[in-house]
Amino acid sequence: MKFKWHLLFGFTISYILIQFFNFTLSAGLTIFIASWIIDIDHYFWYLFELKDKNPFKALRWYNKNIDRWFAISFKEREKFKRGIFVFHSIGFWILLFTLSSLHPIFLWMLIGIGIHMAADFPHLIYHREPLYNKIFLSAVIRRNKNKKSLREL
Repeated sequence: MKFKWHLLFGFTISYILIQFFNFTLSAGLTIFIASWIIDIDHYFWYLFELKDKNPFKALRWYNKNIDRWFAISFKEREKFKRGIFVFHSIGFWILLFTLSSLHPIFLWMLIGIGIHMAADFPHLIYHREPLYNKIFLSAVIRRNKNKKSLREL
């Protein structure tokens, strides 16, 4: 899903939580930020995979290639590596849930990530992308063996 939609979706849900469910402004702001900052792991993947530190180039590369990625067949996509997205993984969610007993900010972050994933899942399903690609790091690492780099897309 494109970044702008995560911003819009995260802002809308955060606004609703503040206005109608009595969330504090700090809770709403944390939820909003967490709902899109989670995608920083896409930049980390870009940095590792394409060896380029420029975040603006990363955004341009992503915006240029996302439509191309979904235009190729599912069978063709299976030949390529998938991104390893640590903050999208269930292990990170469990860590935040565990830390939420220490401070509510971790619960707010988890809610923001939940909002993000609620937007991602329908998008992934629509494009016939397996959900495990975003959730289970070990499965992605295992399936990436002997696959082509996305640089070859």
